Amino acid sequence: KPEPKPEPKVAAKTPATAPAGDEGARAKALLDGKVPAAAAAAKAAPAEAEGRLVVQVGAFADADKAREVRQKLEKAGLKTYTQVADTKDGKRIRVRVGPFASKADADKAASKIKSLDLPAAVLTL
Repeated sequence: KPEPKPEPKVAAKTPATAPAGDEGARAKALLDGKVPAAAAAAKAAPAEAEGRLVVQVGAFADADKAREVRQKLEKAGLKTYTQVADTKDGKRIRVRVGPFASKADADKAASKIKSLDLPAAVLTL
């Protein structure tokens, strides 16, 4: 029975690690496209100040298509990156442009992307 005594001590220390768990839950919600409006509004201003805005151009199941879109964007002078995400429909390769320090910069890039006949969605990370 001495074993249960250390467990409550560990449980007492978990509030220090609770924010990491909250961040994990928030990250999962973001990936699933489910962000509470209040949380999104509360995070919007600091995120803009930190340069955490990106423009998502697409999420592709086909790596060749993702590469083709990325090359088209880079030829237009845009800084791109990809991110692999597990979705309910399987793995998807997200093609994104950024990050941007301000919404105005992200919107400018989105306009340029749309002029290339590609979709563009400004996201706050």
